[in-house]
Order: sequence, then structure tokens, then C-alpha cells
Amino acid sequence: MMNICFLLLFLLLIKSINTKIIHFNDNEIQYFGRWQKTVSDIQSVSSGAYLKTLAYGDEIRLKLSKPAVIYVQMNKNQQLLRKETIDQGSFFQINIDNIDMNATLTVVSDLTSTICLQEIEIMNHGTIYKQQQQQQQQQQQQQPLIEFVGHDLTLGLGTSQSLITSFPWIISNLLNTERSQIALPKAWLMDHQESLGMETLYFKGDDFYAPPHIITILLGEYDDQHFSTSYTTKLIMFLSNIRYRFPHAFIIVLSEPLGVLFQESQKAVYLMNDADENIVFIDTTGWVRYGPTAYTNPLHLNDKGQELFAHKLAPLLKAKLNGLPFPVQPNPNLPYDWQTIDIGQENTIGLEGSVSFDSAHVFTLWGSGQGPMVDNFRFVYQQLSNNGSIETTVESHAAFASCAKAGIMLREHLGHTSSHVMLGFSPKQGVLLLKNGHVVRSKKLSPPYRLRLQRQDLTIMASIASSTFPTTWESFFDIDIEMAPTIYLGLAVTSCDPSVVSVAKFSHVKLEGGIGRDGSYYTGGRLLLQNY
Repeated sequence: MMNICFLLLFLLLIKSINTKIIHFNDNEIQYFGRWQKTVSDIQSVSSGAYLKTLAYGDEIRLKLSKPAVIYVQMNKNQQLLRKETIDQGSFFQINIDNIDMNATLTVVSDLTSTICLQEIEIMNHGTIYKQQQQQQQQQQQQQPLIEFVGHDLTLGLGTSQSLITSFPWIISNLLNTERSQIALPKAWLMDHQESLGMETLYFKGDDFYAPPHIITILLGEYDDQHFSTSYTTKLIMFLSNIRYRFPHAFIIVLSEPLGVLFQESQKAVYLMNDADENIVFIDTTGWVRYGPTAYTNPLHLNDKGQELFAHKLAPLLKAKLNGLPFPVQPNPNLPYDWQTIDIGQENTIGLEGSVSFDSAHVFTLWGSGQGPMVDNFRFVYQQLSNNGSIETTVESHAAFASCAKAGIMLREHLGHTSSHVMLGFSPKQGVLLLKNGHVVRSKKLSPPYRLRLQRQDLTIMASIASSTFPTTWESFFDIDIEMAPTIYLGLAVTSCDPSVVSVAKFSHVKLEGGIGRDGSYYTGGRLLLQNY
């Protein structure tokens, strides 16, 4: 009699424990990033590759063919848990317990590991498994996929939790999308003798999810600066190959935050635009100011920096996911397409600058900043595509330091490392022309005086005129300088002393050429510079 009772109890336990085996090639598992299938498993190829499946049980075992360190997450809003494999002899196992019923299991590879998945075993204690319930649970909603191609910044290196605190991960949570991080530490675009670049590695492995809606590319920091011309050519080829693989994806090339290979990257997009309207370039140099608040070093953003970067990029990606134009940069305090920013590093910029205007052609600027050779100032600007000019009358300039400056400027980007030309006034030298902070020519004059900078291909022509005869221009100096197709032009003021501000008034401001929204913002055009 007792044996019969034990037998009945045993049979009851068997019936109450339902086990489901999901093999690696089963369509119940969704794979993101690059993966490679073998006869016995599927292996992650890209850093940050991950998989998802519905966990309709309360205990899960992952069977792997190689040891690994992974992170697991039950539902998107819950904490990720670090797990290490247990050696079972012929395979390696990871146990996941105390699971909420019908949760979505996400398994992410550690940057140093490769996931080599053989199967997932899901056990359900105490609930009879029904085929109909299983089919309902397996219908996972497919979210849009954004692919992020890059290096350390894309992987979140230098942050507290690497991938988890990277801007792609943050954006994925903000927009409720899937992400694919095709990135490697110190990744470069161009193939080298010592290792391959993204132009080859990007195409390694296969995709097992829907094609990406958007592909963002952040490269250049680790490429050889001595072969900048080759970089433009290689980037064009890279973009062309991506377009061949994903004909319907919207492609965004991001500048490096500190402007490395800025000109070369923008040129590649500019040339691609002749045949492809769905590729744009976005200037990120004004998004995160360099300094200890946002950077751990020049190559890595910290948690705060990644968060700032993500919140600048997310609205642009959201617009494209919804099939809309990029949002116009909000600017309630200036007329038309004028924008303003303090250019410089966090520890040298000094007091915050400001601007007021009496009309669309009359501005007063207050600017601080360390000097005399450091690039720190208040900038009021618009964007110029190709050739054009800016002219104004500097009515007055009040300053404490003899090296303070006020004038007009053309610059490639909004980072402190940008190439630039400035024509302005200094109490010490009078009117002066600077190229990348170095004085090219000066002349003892004082405001009010009229200034003009004209861009004609690779030459910037500086001219001056007295306020009495403002149309009688005198050539001051011509500078040969190569910059990106779309740049910035505007008014600049610096105090040359971070503890005070310098004040200058500008009148009769006049712009010509491919200026403002029609010249470079994304309306019908395709080349975009953004600074949120």
C-alpha cells in the first residue's frame, strides 16, 4: 500500500513539473546583434549581442558550449544580474531562479565573453502547461531596431556598468526599442595590417531579427589622422555597403564629440547625398562640454556624459522612427535661425555668457573665458553651407583684459578643438585676424568699425571698412584653410579672464550664402548639423 502511495506521489510530481526545451535555432528565441550559427550552437559575434525569450516558467537553465559571463534581466524595467557558468562536464550551465511567470528573459553577453547557446530549459512547477497558453506567450511583440556602430563610447567603456550605462542602452529604454551594438573597444573604420576595421568586421556574422530601422555610426577617434583623405573614401565605401545590405534603413553618421575627423566624416555624407537622401551627418560637438563633469578622459564619457549624449540623440531618432523630419532646434530667445552657446572646456570657460537683441540685425553679447590662446567665448551663430559671408559693425567693446576680443568668426564645429578664423577687436592690438587662435595680422584701429569674412571654396577673405563709409571695403588678409562643407558663422566675444565678462555691441549684421535652415537644417535638405 505504501509503495502505491509513493508511486502516486511520484506521478503527481511529474505531472506538476512541466519542462520545455528550446533549442538555439528555435524561433521562440529572438537574437539581436551579430550571431553565427554552428551545427551545435549559436555564438554571439558582436559586443553587446543579446537574446530574448518569454519565460513562462519559474526556473530557467541555459546550456552553453563554452564558459561565459552574462547578464540576465527579467522584463525591461528590472535590474540586470551578473551570472557565471557552472561546468557540467560536457557543457556549461547557468541557473536562473525565482522568475515571475510570463516574464521576458533578456540575456546579454559580457564584453569579455561570447555566448555559445545550445538550448534553454524552462521549468514550470505546479502549473499544468497548456499548448494554447504557450502559443499566446510566444507571440513576442516586435519592437523597432536601432543599430549603433562604434567604439568605446558606443560600448559605454569608462562608465560604471559599461554596456548598461551606454547611450545606446539609455536610448533603447527611452524610446522602447531594441538595440544592436556593433562595436568593439578602440574600433576603427579602416582595415590595418595589425587588425581589421569596421569596414570588414561590421559584416561578420548574421542578423536573425528584422532589419534595423535606423543605423547610427560613431567612428573616427581611433583611425589614423595621417590618412584623412583615405578616411573619407573608406567611409563612403562603408556607407555604400551598408546601404546595399539594408536598402531601407535611415543612416546617421555622428561626429566624434570632440570633433576628430569631423571634416572627413561630413564630406563623406555630403558626397553620398548625391545618390541617397536617407543618410545624414549630425554634429555632436556641442552636446557634451569637455570636462570632469561628463568625461573620464578625452576618449571616454562617464555616466553623466553618456546620459547627456543619449538625451540629445533620442529626439532625433524618435522623429525618424515616426517617419518625421528632425525637430527644429528650440530657440525662444533669438530671432530666426540664430543660436547661442559658450564654446570651450568646462574648467576654462569661466562665467556663463549671454546675448540680447534689439532686432534681427542688432545684438549685444556678454562673454567670458580664459585666454589669450585658449578657445573660450560666447558664440551667436548660424550655419553656412558651402560659400557665403558674414559682416557687421562692431559698435563698442568694453573689456578689462587687454587680450579680450569681440568680432566675427567662421568655425568648423562647436567643440573647443575646431578649426576657425576670427576677425575682431582687441584692446591691445586693435583689429586683428586669427587663424586657430594665432594672430595672422593686426592693425591699430578701434570700434566702431565694420568687419567682413567671406568664404570662397578653400579661402576666407577678411575685409574692413570704416563706419563712416561702410560699403568701401579694404582687403585685410586672405587665409587658405580647408573646412567641412557645412560650418558655422557668427559673432564671438571673450573676456580673456574667466572671472569677468566682456561686452560688445554689434549692428547691421548681414549674412549671405547658404545660411540657416534652408542652407543646412533638415527640411528638404539632407546634410544636418544639430546642437541641442
